[in-house]
Amino acid sequence: METIINFLVPPALSVEASLLLIMASFFTSGITTAVGIGGGLVMLAIMANVMPVAAIVPIHGAVQTANNTSRTYLLRKNISLSILFWFTLGGIIGIALVSQVVLTLPVYLLQLIMSGFILFSVWGPKLKNFSNGKKSLVLGGIVSSATSMFIGASGPITAAFLPKSKLDRQQLVATHAGTMVLQHGFKIFALGLLGFVYSPWIGLLIAMLISGFLGSLAGRAILWRIPEQRFKLVFNIVLTLLALRMLYQAVG
Repeated sequence: METIINFLVPPALSVEASLLLIMASFFTSGITTAVGIGGGLVMLAIMANVMPVAAIVPIHGAVQTANNTSRTYLLRKNISLSILFWFTLGGIIGIALVSQVVLTLPVYLLQLIMSGFILFSVWGPKLKNFSNGKKSLVLGGIVSSATSMFIGASGPITAAFLPKSKLDRQQLVATHAGTMVLQHGFKIFALGLLGFVYSPWIGLLIAMLISGFLGSLAGRAILWRIPEQRFKLVFNIVLTLLALRMLYQAVG
Protein backbone atom coordinates (compact mmCIF):
# COMPACT_ATOMS: atom_id res chain seq x y z
CA MET A 1 0.00 0.00 0.00
CA GLU A 2 2.79 2.37 0.89
CA THR A 3 4.48 1.66 -2.45
CA ILE A 4 1.29 2.58 -4.32
CA ILE A 5 0.93 5.80 -2.34
CA ASN A 6 4.55 6.73 -3.01
CA PHE A 7 3.98 6.14 -6.74
CA LEU A 8 0.77 8.16 -6.92
CA VAL A 9 1.73 11.04 -4.62
CA PRO A 10 4.53 13.40 -5.74
CA PRO A 11 6.90 14.63 -3.00
CA ALA A 12 5.52 18.16 -3.40
CA LEU A 13 1.90 17.13 -2.65
CA SER A 14 -0.09 15.59 0.18
CA VAL A 15 -2.21 12.46 -0.23
CA GLU A 16 -5.36 14.57 0.08
CA ALA A 17 -4.24 16.98 -2.62
CA SER A 18 -3.40 14.12 -4.98
CA LEU A 19 -6.82 12.51 -4.47
CA LEU A 20 -8.48 15.88 -5.10
CA LEU A 21 -6.64 16.23 -8.41
CA ILE A 22 -7.57 12.69 -9.51
CA MET A 23 -11.25 13.34 -8.81
CA ALA A 24 -11.04 16.76 -10.45
CA SER A 25 -9.65 15.15 -13.61
CA PHE A 26 -12.82 13.03 -13.89
CA PHE A 27 -15.25 15.90 -13.42
CA THR A 28 -13.42 18.52 -15.49
CA SER A 29 -12.92 16.10 -18.38
CA GLY A 30 -16.62 15.27 -18.24
CA ILE A 31 -17.54 18.95 -18.25
CA THR A 32 -15.41 19.69 -21.30
CA THR A 33 -16.71 16.70 -23.26
CA ALA A 34 -20.35 17.54 -22.49
CA VAL A 35 -20.21 21.31 -22.94
CA GLY A 36 -17.18 21.68 -25.20
CA ILE A 37 -15.13 23.91 -22.94
CA GLY A 38 -14.52 24.95 -19.34
CA GLY A 39 -12.86 21.98 -17.70
CA GLY A 40 -9.33 23.21 -18.31
CA LEU A 41 -9.85 26.49 -16.46
CA VAL A 42 -11.58 24.72 -13.56
CA MET A 43 -8.65 22.31 -13.32
CA LEU A 44 -6.19 25.20 -13.45
CA ALA A 45 -8.00 26.93 -10.59
CA ILE A 46 -7.89 23.77 -8.46
CA MET A 47 -4.20 23.20 -9.19
CA ALA A 48 -3.39 26.78 -8.25
CA ASN A 49 -4.66 26.08 -4.74
CA VAL A 50 -2.77 22.84 -4.03
CA MET A 51 0.37 22.75 -6.21
CA PRO A 52 3.72 24.56 -6.24
CA VAL A 53 3.57 27.53 -8.62
CA ALA A 54 6.43 26.31 -10.82
CA ALA A 55 4.63 23.01 -11.51
CA ILE A 56 1.17 24.35 -12.36
CA VAL A 57 1.56 25.16 -16.08
CA PRO A 58 3.61 22.07 -17.10
CA ILE A 59 1.50 19.58 -15.10
CA HIS A 60 -1.73 21.24 -16.19
CA GLY A 61 -0.50 20.90 -19.78
CA ALA A 62 0.27 17.21 -19.27
CA VAL A 63 -3.14 16.53 -17.73
CA GLN A 64 -4.95 18.43 -20.48
CA THR A 65 -2.98 16.55 -23.13
CA ALA A 66 -4.10 13.25 -21.62
CA ASN A 67 -7.74 14.24 -21.12
CA ASN A 68 -8.07 15.78 -24.57
CA THR A 69 -6.46 12.69 -26.07
CA SER A 70 -9.22 10.51 -24.64
CA ARG A 71 -11.83 13.00 -25.84
CA THR A 72 -10.24 13.11 -29.30
CA TYR A 73 -10.22 9.31 -29.51
CA LEU A 74 -13.85 8.99 -28.48
CA LEU A 75 -14.97 11.65 -31.00
CA ARG A 76 -12.32 10.98 -33.67
CA LYS A 77 -14.85 10.54 -36.50
CA ASN A 78 -16.12 14.08 -35.96
CA ILE A 79 -12.81 15.95 -36.23
CA SER A 80 -12.40 18.55 -38.99
CA LEU A 81 -8.91 17.66 -40.23
CA SER A 82 -8.48 20.82 -42.31
CA ILE A 83 -9.16 23.09 -39.32
CA LEU A 84 -6.92 20.92 -37.16
CA PHE A 85 -4.06 21.21 -39.67
CA TRP A 86 -4.06 25.01 -39.97
CA PHE A 87 -4.52 25.55 -36.25
CA THR A 88 -1.68 23.15 -35.45
CA LEU A 89 0.60 24.95 -37.91
CA GLY A 90 -0.03 28.18 -36.00
CA GLY A 91 0.48 26.38 -32.70
CA ILE A 92 3.96 25.20 -33.71
CA ILE A 93 4.90 28.75 -34.69
CA GLY A 94 3.54 30.17 -31.42
CA ILE A 95 5.39 27.69 -29.23
CA ALA A 96 8.62 28.24 -31.16
CA LEU A 97 8.33 32.02 -30.77
CA VAL A 98 7.65 32.19 -27.03
CA SER A 99 10.13 29.45 -26.19
CA GLN A 100 12.94 31.69 -27.41
CA VAL A 101 12.00 34.98 -25.78
CA VAL A 102 11.18 36.32 -22.33
CA LEU A 103 7.59 37.51 -22.01
CA THR A 104 7.47 41.28 -21.50
CA LEU A 105 3.72 41.70 -21.03
CA PRO A 106 2.42 41.22 -17.47
CA VAL A 107 -0.09 38.39 -16.97
CA TYR A 108 -2.95 40.76 -16.07
CA LEU A 109 -2.55 42.60 -19.39
CA LEU A 110 -2.64 39.31 -21.30
CA GLN A 111 -5.80 38.38 -19.42
CA LEU A 112 -7.42 41.72 -20.30
CA ILE A 113 -6.60 41.30 -23.98
CA MET A 114 -7.71 37.67 -24.13
CA SER A 115 -10.96 38.17 -22.20
CA GLY A 116 -11.84 41.14 -24.42
CA PHE A 117 -11.18 39.11 -27.54
CA ILE A 118 -13.31 36.18 -26.34
CA LEU A 119 -16.25 38.44 -25.49
CA PHE A 120 -15.98 40.15 -28.89
CA SER A 121 -15.80 36.82 -30.71
CA VAL A 122 -18.99 35.61 -29.03
CA TRP A 123 -21.12 38.76 -28.97
CA GLY A 124 -19.50 41.15 -31.47
CA PRO A 125 -20.15 41.42 -35.22
CA LYS A 126 -18.88 38.48 -37.25
CA LEU A 127 -15.96 39.30 -39.54
CA LYS A 128 -16.69 36.59 -42.10
CA ASN A 129 -13.66 37.01 -44.33
CA PHE A 130 -11.42 36.78 -41.28
CA SER A 131 -13.13 34.35 -38.96
CA ASN A 132 -13.61 31.53 -41.46
CA GLY A 133 -10.28 31.61 -43.28
CA LYS A 134 -7.02 29.71 -43.03
CA LYS A 135 -5.17 32.84 -41.90
CA SER A 136 -7.40 33.23 -38.84
CA LEU A 137 -6.87 29.57 -37.92
CA VAL A 138 -3.09 29.94 -38.15
CA LEU A 139 -3.28 33.18 -36.14
CA GLY A 140 -5.51 31.44 -33.60
CA GLY A 141 -2.94 28.68 -33.22
CA ILE A 142 -0.15 31.20 -32.70
CA VAL A 143 -2.07 33.30 -30.15
CA SER A 144 -3.54 30.43 -28.14
CA SER A 145 -0.35 28.35 -27.97
CA ALA A 146 1.76 31.37 -27.01
CA THR A 147 -0.77 32.34 -24.35
CA SER A 148 -0.89 28.78 -23.05
CA MET A 149 2.82 28.88 -22.23
CA PHE A 150 2.21 31.61 -19.66
CA ILE A 151 -1.36 31.42 -18.36
CA GLY A 152 -1.91 27.68 -18.80
CA ALA A 153 -5.52 27.24 -19.91
CA SER A 154 -5.94 28.42 -23.50
CA GLY A 155 -9.13 26.51 -24.28
CA PRO A 156 -11.36 29.62 -24.47
CA ILE A 157 -8.90 31.36 -26.80
CA THR A 158 -8.81 28.32 -29.08
CA ALA A 159 -12.60 28.06 -29.07
CA ALA A 160 -12.94 31.73 -29.97
CA PHE A 161 -10.99 31.19 -33.21
CA LEU A 162 -12.85 28.05 -34.34
CA PRO A 163 -15.51 28.66 -37.04
CA LYS A 164 -18.47 27.61 -34.90
CA SER A 165 -21.03 28.33 -37.61
CA LYS A 166 -19.43 25.64 -39.82
CA LEU A 167 -19.34 22.90 -37.18
CA ASP A 168 -22.07 20.94 -35.40
CA ARG A 169 -21.67 20.24 -31.67
CA GLN A 170 -19.83 16.94 -32.10
CA GLN A 171 -17.45 18.44 -34.67
CA LEU A 172 -16.82 21.48 -32.48
CA VAL A 173 -15.99 19.44 -29.36
CA ALA A 174 -13.91 16.90 -31.33
CA THR A 175 -11.92 19.49 -33.31
CA HIS A 176 -11.35 21.63 -30.22
CA ALA A 177 -10.07 18.56 -28.38
CA GLY A 178 -7.72 17.68 -31.23
CA THR A 179 -6.23 21.17 -31.33
CA MET A 180 -5.72 21.12 -27.56
CA VAL A 181 -3.94 17.74 -27.66
CA LEU A 182 -1.36 19.02 -30.10
CA GLN A 183 -1.05 22.44 -28.48
CA HIS A 184 -0.55 21.11 -24.95
CA GLY A 185 1.68 18.35 -26.30
CA PHE A 186 4.02 20.85 -27.93
CA LYS A 187 3.94 22.92 -24.73
CA ILE A 188 4.94 20.13 -22.35
CA PHE A 189 7.72 19.12 -24.74
CA ALA A 190 9.01 22.70 -24.84
CA LEU A 191 8.81 23.09 -21.05
CA GLY A 192 10.72 19.81 -20.67
CA LEU A 193 13.47 21.18 -22.89
CA LEU A 194 13.47 24.33 -20.77
CA GLY A 195 14.21 22.28 -17.66
CA PHE A 196 11.00 21.08 -15.98
CA VAL A 197 11.31 17.52 -14.61
CA TYR A 198 8.13 15.44 -15.05
CA SER A 199 9.33 12.13 -13.54
CA PRO A 200 8.16 12.75 -9.91
CA TRP A 201 4.64 13.37 -11.25
CA ILE A 202 4.29 10.29 -13.50
CA GLY A 203 2.19 8.19 -11.09
CA LEU A 204 -0.26 11.01 -10.44
CA LEU A 205 -0.49 11.78 -14.15
CA ILE A 206 -1.34 8.15 -14.96
CA ALA A 207 -4.10 8.14 -12.32
CA MET A 208 -5.48 11.43 -13.67
CA LEU A 209 -5.36 10.03 -17.22
CA ILE A 210 -7.52 7.06 -16.20
CA SER A 211 -10.02 9.19 -14.27
CA GLY A 212 -10.09 11.73 -17.12
CA PHE A 213 -10.91 9.00 -19.65
CA LEU A 214 -13.81 7.82 -17.49
CA GLY A 215 -14.99 11.42 -17.25
CA SER A 216 -14.86 11.75 -21.04
CA LEU A 217 -17.04 8.66 -21.39
CA ALA A 218 -19.62 10.16 -19.05
CA GLY A 219 -19.46 13.53 -20.82
CA ARG A 220 -19.90 11.96 -24.26
CA ALA A 221 -23.17 10.35 -23.15
CA ILE A 222 -24.44 13.81 -22.19
CA LEU A 223 -23.16 15.46 -25.39
CA TRP A 224 -25.21 13.21 -27.69
CA ARG A 225 -28.38 14.13 -25.80
CA ILE A 226 -28.05 17.93 -26.04
CA PRO A 227 -30.07 19.53 -28.91
CA GLU A 228 -27.93 21.47 -31.41
CA GLN A 229 -29.32 24.96 -30.71
CA ARG A 230 -29.21 24.50 -26.96
CA PHE A 231 -25.62 23.29 -27.16
CA LYS A 232 -24.48 26.42 -29.07
CA LEU A 233 -26.26 28.63 -26.52
CA VAL A 234 -24.69 26.80 -23.56
CA PHE A 235 -21.28 26.86 -25.28
CA ASN A 236 -21.44 30.64 -25.75
CA ILE A 237 -22.67 31.23 -22.19
CA VAL A 238 -19.85 29.12 -20.72
CA LEU A 239 -17.31 30.86 -22.95
CA THR A 240 -18.62 34.24 -21.77
CA LEU A 241 -18.46 33.25 -18.08
CA LEU A 242 -14.88 32.06 -18.49
CA ALA A 243 -13.94 35.35 -20.20
CA LEU A 244 -15.58 37.33 -17.39
CA ARG A 245 -13.68 35.27 -14.84
CA MET A 246 -10.43 36.04 -16.64
CA LEU A 247 -11.39 39.73 -16.74
CA TYR A 248 -12.13 39.69 -13.02
CA GLN A 249 -8.73 38.12 -12.29
CA ALA A 250 -7.01 40.76 -14.42
CA VAL A 251 -8.78 43.65 -12.70
CA GLY A 252 -8.26 42.07 -9.29
